[in-house]
Amino acid sequence: MKRTNQFLNHFEEYLGFVSLVFTSLLIFVQVVLRYVFNYSLSWSEEAARFLIVWFIFIGSSIAVREKAHATVDALVVILPARWKGSFSILANLISISFCVVLIWSSCVMISNVIAFGSVTPAIGMPMYIPYLAVPVGTALMLIRFVQLLVTDIKNIRSSKGPVNDLSDKEAANL
Repeated sequence: MKRTNQFLNHFEEYLGFVSLVFTSLLIFVQVVLRYVFNYSLSWSEEAARFLIVWFIFIGSSIAVREKAHATVDALVVILPARWKGSFSILANLISISFCVVLIWSSCVMISNVIAFGSVTPAIGMPMYIPYLAVPVGTALMLIRFVQLLVTDIKNIRSSKGPVNDLSDKEAANL
């Protein structure tokens, strides 16, 4: 389990890094070409847009792993400690359900795009490739939410409380 988790960590970080660096370089080159040489690459904006979409979905998975997504905790703050774990489990179950629905609907969308044979206008790449960011990123988020759920259940059984109440050192070992 730990090796799989390390692989996922590196995979997410590598994809996020590569997409962000390529996007930045591509936009920089496009600006220099346009304003210095009065020349423009017809495909650069489209490629940058697709790389940003991939970055966002991979980054969302990293945010789940780091528990960095925005949360509304007004109710959780006033709850007794024994209920916080149950609410954390409920939140993870809702998030898992959302991920499953999003994966399913994005797979339907991708199969429609494949059936129509859509290609991107400037690059000419099959349109399903940029659309794959949705199910891939959401599947990674699903894995992270399941990890948080399992950790919350283990912590409640050992009466430590939900993951959000763990120290930074304990959370780093997830």
